[in-house]
Amino acid sequence: MKYLLILFLMGATAMYAQQTAETANTHQGEISFGVRTTGSLFSSTGNYFGVGAGWQVRYRLSDRSGTEWFADWITTDIGGVGYRYDAHIGESMIIYLVNKPSRKNHLSPYFLGGFCGDYTKIQTNLYFDDEQQAYGKISKDRWSFATQLGLGTHYNLSERLDLSLSGQYVLHFGRDIDATIETNSIGQKYLLIPEKKGNALEGHFFFTLSANYVIADLSKK
Repeated sequence: MKYLLILFLMGATAMYAQQTAETANTHQGEISFGVRTTGSLFSSTGNYFGVGAGWQVRYRLSDRSGTEWFADWITTDIGGVGYRYDAHIGESMIIYLVNKPSRKNHLSPYFLGGFCGDYTKIQTNLYFDDEQQAYGKISKDRWSFATQLGLGTHYNLSERLDLSLSGQYVLHFGRDIDATIETNSIGQKYLLIPEKKGNALEGHFFFTLSANYVIADLSKK
């Protein structure tokens, strides 16, 4: 009986130690702040690649899920004859594809999707207006709403620091806006921003590389 009691106590101690270790390793309640560089491929402006920068804040709901709040500013050079400027601010839900906490020197792949609000401005470079006999610029802008969906992964440099890479497809809902590069009668290229009315869908690929650091832990461990 004495030996059975000793074995029972040893087993209970081992189970408690395992549960304590698992609780200690959880990332639930962590808040991280990150800086990011972004890339975007817009089909409505001739598939030119835009680059930008931004920041993000993540909150870890559990070891399998979290939220990401972000803001970006992206600039696209349209063939040297104009620019497109895009501002994004929004939120994504993150669902991790592995059932374990993030660990040092490990990849943590995830699925993400969400929504954002956007501001877009397309502007020509300086051009000569034959009617006005003067140099000037033309620009158009819009506000829109978008949803995004994609995949990503963290590479955990430590328990608190990670590098993240993600790719998403973003679909905008808003007033139609685009631009094309044209050539005039003397062979000069210029950016044409046509007058369009009504709403349209615009899709583009969006890539993000970020570094994130856990700045607070709100869980009661």
